[in-house]
Amino acid sequence: MVAKAIETHVAQLKAEGWCLVEGVIPEDRIEYLRAHVMQGHEKALRDYEARGGSLAFQAEANGEPSTNAVAYVPDLAPYFGDARVVGVAKAMLDPHVRIAQTEFKTRPPGEKNIHRRGFHSDWPHDILDRDCAGAIRMPFPNVIMGLTALWMLSRFSAENGGTWVVPCSHLDVRNPRSHLDPRNSPAMHDGIDPSAPIPGEIQLQGQAGSALMLDSRIWHSTASNPSDAPRVTVLTRYSPWWISLEFGGRNRSLVPRNVFEKFPDEVKELYRHRVAGEDDPIRKHS
Repeated sequence: MVAKAIETHVAQLKAEGWCLVEGVIPEDRIEYLRAHVMQGHEKALRDYEARGGSLAFQAEANGEPSTNAVAYVPDLAPYFGDARVVGVAKAMLDPHVRIAQTEFKTRPPGEKNIHRRGFHSDWPHDILDRDCAGAIRMPFPNVIMGLTALWMLSRFSAENGGTWVVPCSHLDVRNPRSHLDPRNSPAMHDGIDPSAPIPGEIQLQGQAGSALMLDSRIWHSTASNPSDAPRVTVLTRYSPWWISLEFGGRNRSLVPRNVFEKFPDEVKELYRHRVAGEDDPIRKHS
């Protein structure tokens, strides 16, 4: 049954650039985990502010890697090793995968500009990557290099601003922000306004407890949340072992060892490269 579900999700990802893995988090755990994530997010903001660091980059004031966001949501972390989600990641990327980044992506309530967009592709197909380190030049080769998973602790809908995507755009050789990359020739500029709606866009919807998985190349955008409640979400990025996660000063935050040791084995494998104090030869010499 799990194998069939993985096969179905992989087929949709290959064809459309996204899929929804439903029922990953049991219904009777959603309310608790939603509160857990909101409390963890608030604590992370306080901790980073007190140290003068950046929660956006999960770095200390001087740029050194700080505490990984997963340390603030340890009760959610076991689901990151879900057999279907990891099975899809391995089928799409490589048998050896790891979580490159973990981030809070909750949208606050009461946002009014429902026409706002911010279409982009994710790293390593993000042409605005810091210092362009690791950013793939256009035209993009037809190779998947990462998967973004949005862990939905709130229902995604038009009422609270589900994620916008342009289906099949993961197969496009361009990026909606192509004109912002000086490495691209004018011939590659597509004239798309990434801050405006794009023809063919759809707003993804799904029940809380699901994991929304995106090919890193797909054109997508967060949406304004006009509802009266926050849309609670945590993001994880699954990467193959052959992608360098150390290059370019991006989010390289560390998981405290006491947090890591409590993870299930399948989750430990995803975060082993980020354990504080671990002698990682790649990190050591970067």
